[in-house]
Amino acid sequence: MKHIGEQELLQLIRESNYAAFEELHRRYYKSLFALAAKKIGDHDEAYDLMQDMFIELWDKRTVFSISNPLTNYLKNRLWFKLSGYFRAKGFKEKHFKNFAGFLQQQHDASTHFDEMEIREMDLQYEAVMEVINRTIEEMPIKMREVFLMSRSNEYSIAEIAEKLNISPKTVKNQINIALNRIRSATSGTSTSAFELLFLIWLTIK
Repeated sequence: MKHIGEQELLQLIRESNYAAFEELHRRYYKSLFALAAKKIGDHDEAYDLMQDMFIELWDKRTVFSISNPLTNYLKNRLWFKLSGYFRAKGFKEKHFKNFAGFLQQQHDASTHFDEMEIREMDLQYEAVMEVINRTIEEMPIKMREVFLMSRSNEYSIAEIAEKLNISPKTVKNQINIALNRIRSATSGTSTSAFELLFLIWLTIK
C-alpha cells in the first residue's frame, strides 16, 4: 500500500478496501491534525474534529470523485470542518486574537468582524476555497512567496523585505495586488470581504 498512487488508493477505498483507507489515514492524518490543532487551540477538540472528518470520508467512500490532488481535497475538507466548528461553537478569545493579528498583518484592521458573521458563513465554502487556492497557485512566483509569508502571521513586512531583499513598499504592494486578485476571482460569489478574509485566514499553516 505504501507505494501505490493516489488514484489507485482512492479506487481501492471506493471498493471498501479498509487497508487502503488506513493508508490514506497514515499518509495525511499527522499534517492535517497539526493544522486543526493550531486553528482550534485545543488538541482534544482537534482530535474529535479529525475523527469526525475521517468517519465522514469513509461513509462517503463510494461516491469519491476527486480531480484535484488528494492533499488539496483533504485540506479543503478540513477547512470546511473548521468553518463548521467555528459556526457551531463560536470564536473564543484566543481565536479572535489570532484572527485579529492576521487582519492587522494584512493592513485591513478596519474590517469589522464578529461572532455572528462567522457563524453565518454561506454554504459556497468549498467552491470559494477552490478559487482561492487556484488563484494563489497562479500568482507569479515572487508575489506568491510574499503573500504566503505575509499570511503565515510569522513575518512582519520588514522581515519579509529583508529575507527577500526587496523594499517594504514592494512587499506591501505585492500583498495588496495578491488580495485584489483573490477578491476579483471570487467576485462572482456572495462571499463578503469579511468572509473572504476569514477563509484566507483558515488556510494559514
